[in-house]
Amino acid sequence: MVERMTRRPRKLFDWRYVPEESRRAYRLACILFWSLLLFGVFHQYVISFGIIYEQSMLPTLPAGSQFLINKYIYHFRRPARGDVIVIRHTTLPEDQYVKRVIGVEGDMLVIARGEVYINGKRLAEPYALGPTGPDFGPHRIAKDTYFVLGDNRLLSIDSRFFGAVRRHQIEGRIAPNELFAFQ
Repeated sequence: MVERMTRRPRKLFDWRYVPEESRRAYRLACILFWSLLLFGVFHQYVISFGIIYEQSMLPTLPAGSQFLINKYIYHFRRPARGDVIVIRHTTLPEDQYVKRVIGVEGDMLVIARGEVYINGKRLAEPYALGPTGPDFGPHRIAKDTYFVLGDNRLLSIDSRFFGAVRRHQIEGRIAPNELFAFQ
């Protein structure tokens, strides 16, 4: 009886014939590639870093403060009153602004005599530096828009000047200052 010899088909690429140094270099290149790709995706869609260059968020965030931006949180919930957020303005998309959410959709907002009133009730703002002016409103905040103000009301360019911010302009929320802000 004649036995047929079966031959395995030759692989296109066989690691047995590659020197060990080349295998290590290939593994290192793969690890580096995937690490950079994951970091880029993480930085673009989950968390990134920021620096305050202006005085508009004093005393909460002084100029020079570094912070983390949680970009993923608003996929699960809407911005809430009091959240400190990072926004991009439509006319200057390369600039980021750090502001506090004061009014959410459906609120009736009035600024009078240096105070902010939401739905007829004075808003307690222990974080605000200086009076809020000029007088503004009454203004009903539309669906998917938010009224934002800087904590340093005298030096802040905010919704009093450029109007309410749409949800798609919000980059993310500043991570809690006590945990992640670096001076």
